[in-house]
Amino acid sequence: MREPFRPDGRAAPARERGYAMLAVVAGIGIMAAVAAGAASSTAPRLDTLDAETTNARLNAAADAGVEIALANLTRPGLAARWSIDGRVYEESFGGVPVAIRIEDEAGKIMINRIDGENIGWLIAALGLPQNQVESLRDSFDDWIDQDDEPRANGAETDFYLPRGYAARNGPPQSVEELGDIRGFTPELVKRIARIATVEVNGTAFDKRYADPLAIQVMNDGDANSPDVIERQREMNGQRTAFSITDPADWTGRVVTIIAVARAPGGAEARRRVVAELTGKARQPYILRWGA
Repeated sequence: MREPFRPDGRAAPARERGYAMLAVVAGIGIMAAVAAGAASSTAPRLDTLDAETTNARLNAAADAGVEIALANLTRPGLAARWSIDGRVYEESFGGVPVAIRIEDEAGKIMINRIDGENIGWLIAALGLPQNQVESLRDSFDDWIDQDDEPRANGAETDFYLPRGYAARNGPPQSVEELGDIRGFTPELVKRIARIATVEVNGTAFDKRYADPLAIQVMNDGDANSPDVIERQREMNGQRTAFSITDPADWTGRVVTIIAVARAPGGAEARRRVVAELTGKARQPYILRWGA
């Protein structure tokens, strides 16, 4: 290797040649550090980009799941339409699996049309101990009645005022409102929400597509009633489920569509939409609410 030279043409001393070598090594080290830093900063960006791409695909698939459900609920010919009995339909969109469930709102417990006795049957059916059944029953009755005198195990406005609100003194306006009533924990409200709704258009309870637990509550809490047993057999495939054959019966029916798109790693996107089926070709459905 040629020895380094000074500007005047003379060979550089060994000491200076050593300094030059150190500078080269240091420069290589700095370049390596910069490269490593760039690589380490790029990796999180790639992970973030991958996560954003996955989320976008999941959201698109969940949205598509709702559209798929609406299309199958409103297609010509009642026999070709999807059922509203809560069964799960497995579909896919863009390679992403989507689980779709359709629930008949008329087959749910309408909490704005029941009293504490029904709530007591519901809480008991969910397996809570008797002392909680009594407390939740009385608290619900105190929430909906017109007076401010608490029942033995209930709670009235005086209990809620420190929390910034008062008892409604009327029926709940949403299932989520149950969470404002003493004793109704978020977990309990979530369990109730699966089979409960708020009636808004005068629809009567319809047992044909109801969850057996909802039928039990609406049948005075009797788990052994024929209606409960027959519906359970339908859901277990032991008896043919009732199907809607009258177009007039379809008109005005309100359903909840739940679409869940899942990625292999466990990430998911969920959509919940409430729609009214009109039975009209021009506008077959009206979206009431969605999230």
